[in-house]
Amino acid sequence: MSAPSRFQLSLLSEAVGHLSYDEFAPYLELKDLFVKKMDGYQQKFRSVFELFYGLNAGGLADTFKKRYFELLFGLRIQEGVDPYTPILRELYEIPRLKGDKALQCSFVSKLVAIHDETRPVYDRHVSAFFGITVPSVGSVDFRIAGFVANLEWLRTTYSCWSRDEQFQQVLRKLTTQYPSLKGCASPRLADLLVWTVGREKLGKAVKGSKV
Repeated sequence: MSAPSRFQLSLLSEAVGHLSYDEFAPYLELKDLFVKKMDGYQQKFRSVFELFYGLNAGGLADTFKKRYFELLFGLRIQEGVDPYTPILRELYEIPRLKGDKALQCSFVSKLVAIHDETRPVYDRHVSAFFGITVPSVGSVDFRIAGFVANLEWLRTTYSCWSRDEQFQQVLRKLTTQYPSLKGCASPRLADLLVWTVGREKLGKAVKGSKV
């Protein structure tokens, strides 16, 4: 496993200047709600989460979203135990509004990541930045296994980045500009910067390490 390349570092550093507080403020609110767990917090948490992560735009049935949040609030993570596969399998069996079934890999990564900031978020921007994807062929179990392997690779990659001094300089630049992010673990800050690179189309065709 290697440190970020010079090209990746330049994109991540450039991304800092494209961020605004309003873009990540909902995540900080989610984190605060989830840590404090005050009476009645789940309804507010769900409302913010659905809007921030776009659950209402995914063609998802209400039965899916109901079970999704039951799993989110009930999840207990154990190190060394895969939290993704059982959730992906269960949610796959709930059809979308148009009647088909789909692996909701991005949403499940976000479900797990809210419990543990060392767990990466997966979305189309992460896919483009690192060149990793959800396998599109094979059985459901095969596709899930490939996705989980990619997430473990990404988690290890972010862990390696967190020990790299040049990447730490980028994070210091970010947290100096936005001190409210100092309470977030470096993998979550990496998620935020990678998302910004993709959203802003920095570097145009972004290419990084592949599994």
